[in-house]
Amino acid sequence: MRAFQLAKGLTISVNNEVFEFTDRTEDEVNFQRPGDGKRLIFNVIDFWTSVNTAAIEVIASICTPDALIFHKDENPPDVVPLISELKIKYQQSLERKLRYISALKAQGISRGQGRAIQRALEQLQIEFQDPRRPAASTVQVWWKAYETSLDSNESLISKHAYKARSKQLDSESEGFLQDKIRQHFIQLSRPSVNSAFWLYMRDLREANKERKNKGQIILQDVSLRTFYNRISELPQHESLVGRYGYEYARKQLKVSKGPLPAKYPLDVVEIDHTLMNLYVIDDLSFLPLGRPTITAIKDRHSKILLGLYLSFHGGGLPSIAGAIKHSLTAHHLAFDLWPDLENPWPAFGLGMIYSSDRGADYFSPRYRNMILDLGANYEYCQVRTPWLKGSIERFFLTLEQTFFETLPGKTFNALANRHGYDPAKQAVIRFSSLVYLLHKWAVDYHNVTPHSRHMATPLELWQEGIGEAPPSMPMSVQRLNTILGDRYSGTLRNEGVQFLGLHYADDNLQRMVDRFGKGVEVDFVVTPDNLGTIHVKDPGTGGYVPVYCTRPDYANGLSLFQHKYIRHEARLHFSRNNSLDLLFDTRQRIEQKVSEDIDAKSTHQKKQLARIAGINSNAVLDGEARSTKTPFQNTQNAQPASSKSDESPFTAVPSYTWVNNAKCHPIR
Repeated sequence: MRAFQLAKGLTISVNNEVFEFTDRTEDEVNFQRPGDGKRLIFNVIDFWTSVNTAAIEVIASICTPDALIFHKDENPPDVVPLISELKIKYQQSLERKLRYISALKAQGISRGQGRAIQRALEQLQIEFQDPRRPAASTVQVWWKAYETSLDSNESLISKHAYKARSKQLDSESEGFLQDKIRQHFIQLSRPSVNSAFWLYMRDLREANKERKNKGQIILQDVSLRTFYNRISELPQHESLVGRYGYEYARKQLKVSKGPLPAKYPLDVVEIDHTLMNLYVIDDLSFLPLGRPTITAIKDRHSKILLGLYLSFHGGGLPSIAGAIKHSLTAHHLAFDLWPDLENPWPAFGLGMIYSSDRGADYFSPRYRNMILDLGANYEYCQVRTPWLKGSIERFFLTLEQTFFETLPGKTFNALANRHGYDPAKQAVIRFSSLVYLLHKWAVDYHNVTPHSRHMATPLELWQEGIGEAPPSMPMSVQRLNTILGDRYSGTLRNEGVQFLGLHYADDNLQRMVDRFGKGVEVDFVVTPDNLGTIHVKDPGTGGYVPVYCTRPDYANGLSLFQHKYIRHEARLHFSRNNSLDLLFDTRQRIEQKVSEDIDAKSTHQKKQLARIAGINSNAVLDGEARSTKTPFQNTQNAQPASSKSDESPFTAVPSYTWVNNAKCHPIR
């Protein structure tokens, strides 16, 4: 994904007029029209708002960790294929090149040091267990393309990656072939390719004999070479686990032996989840919901907080996507909601490397492709080595010691430490108030508290660092939603594109059908927080176009989790097909039943209801008052989650302030 920087060389288009960045102050961003010198001055918050809403079109800009490289008058293609759409072998090739470049940078070697690169490659080949060592000149070519391209990751992809290859097998024959590869090759006995191939041919003959007797179409066979190619295209993790075991695969495929240094802001950012030791209550029903999970993203260089996401998902890809989206957009919404935030929060942008532990969600192909499509890279800590991402671990410890300490509803990790204290009964913090408190703590305590070793605040280190290397920002909000969304495939039909019983069709899709006809398979992306719109990939251009649901009264604002829950309840209580009218009735029945029974539900059930209601921190920032009392309120015109009056945004909780030498203290 392309990124831009607020630095000289950046050009923007406003109302079809082109302006070039000149300078900035703490509150303003200045641009000038090249032809006549006409100046354009933006307030910082207004500028980022206009970028996020696409009122300002960004043209070109880039930087590397060690140098700034500016691009002017360059016209990149409108559509850049997503890395997640590549075949596995091209994804692995890209990751291999990035590993070599990252390792050489970590050793302090520059691109022009050919002999030093050659010496380092000998050791890196052994470390990476790479069967073939690239030449130093080859790595230098990769490196130059990586640092001088607007699309650094895409520049390392083989030109053959996007060439269309006709399928030689029909889908049924291909499915049979893949099943037999897994049955006869991916085994701990580690059979040879030849052995697995002849077993495949034996099973194919027997299957075709049976199909011929039944009058069915005969399955196609493949050559030994094609069989070998299909095996080589298998994910290496799956193949190694099946043939050698998990521990062997883990050792073979480990990416990093230690943390990467960070010279500038956003060189390396750390991301992690934790279950908060705090019970919260529902905004409207005032009943305990349980302990939410917080996903945080922190800059390794400055230690400043970039973004956070609170929900009851318990981690996973939705929480990761929510935190990344929060870290890539300006934080002005928080200041609009809560004017009492005293210090600025300018820290947001695209990290070059995202560092995480080896949790299942971070190790999934979807997460890795998400990061690569953003134009970044990723690294993993070794097993049971939390100190390798010490910044984010320290953040959670500081949060525990300075934030939770005096709040009612605080809980403890061990039951033995409670000594009769019931956090569910003591809980009086509303969820939206917790989101406010976290923003207040981040802005007015964490970001402005001096670091013990640097003797400077994270905010000061950030401001100093971005003067040397301005942060990269995503150019397109729509493409950001496409990258962070869930990917599916469907078929163009008379009723449009179907997804879980919902139909999507409008003028954009009609033009697509007019060009390609019905029956064409297309890829599309679903935003899990809102099923009102999907983004369908145009088979001709490769770009994504928004297509709206034919029943916006049901789908607008409805989350994927809510829709799946409604469909599940409909199947349990009705035997006929799940028509959309039936789903409407089920939704109303769920809301009425929840309203009647919410007092009797357990904390675990209330936490499930919080997920159904879509309660999360991003919804609070968007001004939506979500509650288990009205679990589908987000599909209607929601009222603001908090007012801008002088009243405290708490329920029976004193207002808090933070000082630099102590924990949070109540204001009397």
